[in-house]
Amino acid sequence: MDIKYIIGVDAGGTKTDYLLFTEDGKWVDSLRAGARSHEVLPGGFAEVEEKVMEDLNTLLVRNSISSAQISAAVFGMAGVDTPSQHAKIMQILEKAGFAKLVVANDSVLGIKAGCSSGIGICSINGTGTSVTGINEKGEILQVGGIGFTSGDSAGGSFLASLVLRAVYDYYYRCGPETILTDRIMELFEISDPKELMDVISEKFYVKRDWDLGILTSLFQAANKGDKVAKKLVRETALQLAKSVAGCMKALGFQETPEVVLAGSIWVKSNCPLLKKSFTNYVHKLSGRRIKPVLLQVIPAAGAVIWALELVQKHPATARQRALIIKEVEAGCSLLHT
Repeated sequence: MDIKYIIGVDAGGTKTDYLLFTEDGKWVDSLRAGARSHEVLPGGFAEVEEKVMEDLNTLLVRNSISSAQISAAVFGMAGVDTPSQHAKIMQILEKAGFAKLVVANDSVLGIKAGCSSGIGICSINGTGTSVTGINEKGEILQVGGIGFTSGDSAGGSFLASLVLRAVYDYYYRCGPETILTDRIMELFEISDPKELMDVISEKFYVKRDWDLGILTSLFQAANKGDKVAKKLVRETALQLAKSVAGCMKALGFQETPEVVLAGSIWVKSNCPLLKKSFTNYVHKLSGRRIKPVLLQVIPAAGAVIWALELVQKHPATARQRALIIKEVEAGCSLLHT
C-alpha cells in the first residue's frame, strides 16, 4: 500500500519553504526557494506557475513520490489578498493534481503554527505586512495586504522608504536632524546630499537589496534614542496595532486572542520599542491586554498542521501540533538551498 503524504508551503516575497511530511506527522524532505509571489516576480502569475511547478516536481521526483500520493497540500502565499487573486492561484495549483488543496494568505500560517489552539491573530511584518485572524467559530478575516489604501503602513519596503524620506526631508524639506543622515550616506557611499536623488532613483527604487541595511540603521538609531527613528518606529507600531485591534473587533473574539508576530522585521529587528509600542497601542485601541509572542518556527509548519487537519477532518491535537513543530525544528537545518 502506498504511503500518503502532505505538503505545507510558505511562499513569501523573499523566500519560499516547501515541507513534505507523511500523514502521521513525520518529516520527509524540504525545499527552500526564492520569492514565489506574483507581486514580486517580474512575470507575475505566469512566473509563479512556472517556478512553483518546478519546485514541486523537484521535491516529488527526488523522493520518488507521485502527486496521487499527496493527500493534502496547503499553500500560504504572500500576495493572495483578494478573491480574484485567490482564484488565479487556485487555478494554477490545481494543475498539480493533489487530492485536497487549500490556498490562503501567508499570514494565516502564523496562527496555525504559533497559536496553541489554532485560534488567534497573526501580524506579519516582513517584506510587506498584513494581519489575519481566526476566531472561535472558525471564521477567517484578513486585514490589509493590498497596499497603502488598506493601511499597509509597515513592512520592510515601506519602512525603508520612510527612512530615506526622513533623510531627504532633513536636507531639502526642513526636516529635523537625525543620525540616520550619516548612516544612510555611509550605506550608499556618498558624501554630497545632491547625490541623494540619483541614489534613490537609480539604486533604491531599482534594486530593493538595500532595505536590510536601511532598516538595520533605523532600528539601531531608535535603540540609541534618535527622535526621528523612534517616531518612525512608533508610527509603524501604531499602524500594525490598528490592524490587529480592528481584526479583533471585526471577528468578535469572545476571549482575548493569542497574537503571534511573524516576518523578518518582527523576528529580526531587535528593537524593543517596536514591540512595546505595538502592545500598548493594541491595548489602547481594543481595551485588551495582549502578550504577543514571536513565531519560533518557520510559518510553513502551520501549513503542514493545516494539511493534516484537512486529511483527518478535525483540528490537530496538542500532541500532533507539538510533534510537527518538533519535526520542523529538527529538520530546519536540512532545508535545501
